[in-house]
Amino acid sequence: MQGRLTLRVREADGRTVAERRVRNIVLRQGASIIAGLFAGAAGSSAITHVQVGFAKQTATPEATALTPPPTPIAAEALRTSLTSDQFRIVADQPAAVLVAIDALFRPTVELQDVTEAGLMAGDKVYNQVVFEPVTLRPGQNVTFFWEV
Repeated sequence: MQGRLTLRVREADGRTVAERRVRNIVLRQGASIIAGLFAGAAGSSAITHVQVGFAKQTATPEATALTPPPTPIAAEALRTSLTSDQFRIVADQPAAVLVAIDALFRPTVELQDVTEAGLMAGDKVYNQVVFEPVTLRPGQNVTFFWEV
């Protein structure tokens, strides 16, 4: 499975200041998340939040975490929770089902040179995407739009 991410950074006045469009990789841990949901396994969790990171390269399928910032930043400042209404399932295409995820992230601290994002199920990384560096600042609205 592969997905696409569109990341759009807007100032409070609605002006777009940065945009990135990239493909992501589903990690082995992500496949395990889906398998657990299929099986109804105890402790299985749906996707709960989006997290940003600082990787310079695409992860290997064995990766289990996003890359932390070069200087310590509280984990809460790197993520935004997702609710069920942010997921849309499109099943009207032959041989494909699309899950569209629309998440709004509002930085609480300045995050310089963010280059990575992932969908998370609790503390487990489902997927990872790497993009050109972008600085995220308080007062901005950052939209992550995933199509998986």
